[in-house]
Amino acid sequence: MEQNESQNLNVKKQKEFNALSFDVATVASKVTGVFRIPSFREGLLIVICFCLLMWLLQLGLFALTYDLKVGQASKYDIKAPRDIENREATRIAQNEAAEHAIALAKQDLEYYKIDESVSSNAVYKLKQFFQTMTYERQNFPSNSERIDSLATKSQSFFREPISPTDIKNILSLEAPLYQELMEHTYKILENVLLNHKINSVNLEYSKKIVSLAVAEYHLTEQLKPLVINVVDSAVRENLVLDELKLKKLENQVRSGIPKVMLRQGDFIVTKNQIVTENDMRMLNELHLIMDNSSRIRVFFSLSFLVLLLTGLCLIYIFQFHNKLFAEERLLYLLLLLLLLMLGLIKVLSLAQNELLPYLAPVSFAIMLTTILINPQVALIMTCVVSLLGGIIVNFSLPLSIFYFVSGIISVMTLTNFQRQRDLVRSGIILMVVNTITVLFVNMLFKSKPDYWTVVLACSSGFLSAVLAIGSLPFIEHLFKLTSPIRLLELSNPGHPLLRRLQIEAPGTYHHSIMVGNLAEAAAEGIGADALWVRVGSYYHDIGKIKRPYFFVENQFAQENPHEKLNPNLSTLIITYHVREGAEIAREHGLPDKLIDIIEQHHGTDLVRYFYNKASENAQDDKSQPLEEDFRYEGPKPQTKEAALVMLADSVEAAVKSMPKLTPAKLEALVQKIIRERLEDGQFDECNLTLKDLNQIKNSFIKVLGGLLHTRVEYPEKVLNEIERKKTNAGTVK
Repeated sequence: MEQNESQNLNVKKQKEFNALSFDVATVASKVTGVFRIPSFREGLLIVICFCLLMWLLQLGLFALTYDLKVGQASKYDIKAPRDIENREATRIAQNEAAEHAIALAKQDLEYYKIDESVSSNAVYKLKQFFQTMTYERQNFPSNSERIDSLATKSQSFFREPISPTDIKNILSLEAPLYQELMEHTYKILENVLLNHKINSVNLEYSKKIVSLAVAEYHLTEQLKPLVINVVDSAVRENLVLDELKLKKLENQVRSGIPKVMLRQGDFIVTKNQIVTENDMRMLNELHLIMDNSSRIRVFFSLSFLVLLLTGLCLIYIFQFHNKLFAEERLLYLLLLLLLLMLGLIKVLSLAQNELLPYLAPVSFAIMLTTILINPQVALIMTCVVSLLGGIIVNFSLPLSIFYFVSGIISVMTLTNFQRQRDLVRSGIILMVVNTITVLFVNMLFKSKPDYWTVVLACSSGFLSAVLAIGSLPFIEHLFKLTSPIRLLELSNPGHPLLRRLQIEAPGTYHHSIMVGNLAEAAAEGIGADALWVRVGSYYHDIGKIKRPYFFVENQFAQENPHEKLNPNLSTLIITYHVREGAEIAREHGLPDKLIDIIEQHHGTDLVRYFYNKASENAQDDKSQPLEEDFRYEGPKPQTKEAALVMLADSVEAAVKSMPKLTPAKLEALVQKIIRERLEDGQFDECNLTLKDLNQIKNSFIKVLGGLLHTRVEYPEKVLNEIERKKTNAGTVK
């Protein structure tokens, strides 16, 4: 009984274990299934890249924090981790400069303006004086004491009293002259005070100013001395400070005073120094004294910046280069280079030397992006690296400018990259441009050039070129990419596959060379990649190595084996060379794009010869062959390059089979082949246009036209003489 219960318990546990194992397996299967989705992998990659970027940006941003308060003595020697403005010192320097400038301005008449109220008040006082004189004239002649009293009383109207002699002369004037005196005195006083700046300095010379003003009026000679004396006594200082000009001067002086900076490594406070509000402000700004709210604010600010840059880059790639999302390895390479460069900049910045980041070979990543992806994406990479690189190194604008210029030059010098020497040339140009850029940046942001920066910037260009040259083969192999250098290696006749093709299928080899010449000439006219077209043409028929004697170009007057085979079997042999070519290409590690050209160079075209032969052999309508049985497996050409190889292959083979070819026949033949492929829908999946097809036709006719030249026929007598000379030459040897 107990044994049965034990067995039942074991069975129950086994079932539970099996159920649990099944659940784990199901979950693992679902997780694995999710990772097979390209969009999920790409999204996960972008999230990981974002997290790593945030980590790089914030690494070392929050230095060691200190517990300090204003008014207390510091327990530490604290240095600035990066450059920062000492705002208090800047404010003091600006105030001192502004005060000095204003003090000098107050001694300059330029910063004064005429106060019109002074003129009005002086004229009013003058009128009061003449009212008194008019009243006294009624009692004239007055005794000397009265005249002296009037002279003393005149001081209440003027800056200086009128002399008794002038009082007496005014009182004794005849009525017309007295009236003229009053009228001209008002006018001249108003003219002097409204049109001449008079201060305490030139007030001593006011009589000269008045005399010049009086000379402008036609006065009776008897009145001139009186007018001069009266007006001179009435003249007073008429200036007030021009506040607008002073404010403008103050602003100009303040803006001209450079900021007082604490450089990286300078002491903010020293041990036992009393901490001021200004010290505390700088410590807070440098995040040396920070609360959690400040950390959160900085984190979200940086997160927003990185999200913005990442989002803009993804939108740009999606709009203009969406094929990057279809080729994950390109996206992996792009993000790897970005993180590698920013990580290297971060490492150099942590050395607490503001010059070392200039050594970072940022252009190395830009060069590889230009060569292996495309120049447009490399420009975006340049912008991102230069912005984030400057942020990493203490928000350095000079460094961002340097990285940006260096990256732009790398893209410009490698846009038409073909050979390894192009990288060497780009490196030399980069060294020169880096040197010039740093010199001008130093002149802009520093008082004198820093020659160590120049050396490091020049070394950065050299390192970028060396790293690009050295790493290019490894990057190509690791990410299964193909650079122009790799394509040139593949186009070398000494390549093992081409050597095999040349030896085992010489007719196919020479046919492939001709196809390459045709397709390459046409590629340049329609914007296709001529190098890819040429290499694709060389390898498009490598499947014929397996059974070369089944293809007419390799038979060389031998018996045609297809004459003993039925059309279906012949079609199978002929079409199978495409699959075999793709298999051979994969075995030899040829690029995927080249394999695509091999698979697509016949598309789903009809093997017309054997289809027509099968149709002729059919006994009745029921035994008529199906076109589908006589077509290549495909796929149809997906790119301009594959379509060009298809057309060049067909045209070259057709031209060889045409006897007594004339220009008219050639043009009709090329036109016919292109039209057949177009009507058969072979170009439905690539972006060839009718204009491109017309350009291709013209290019083919131009190249093939060279085959139509005629040779001079030698007379039989001349031929016999040539043969005799050859025989004699052989005998002498």
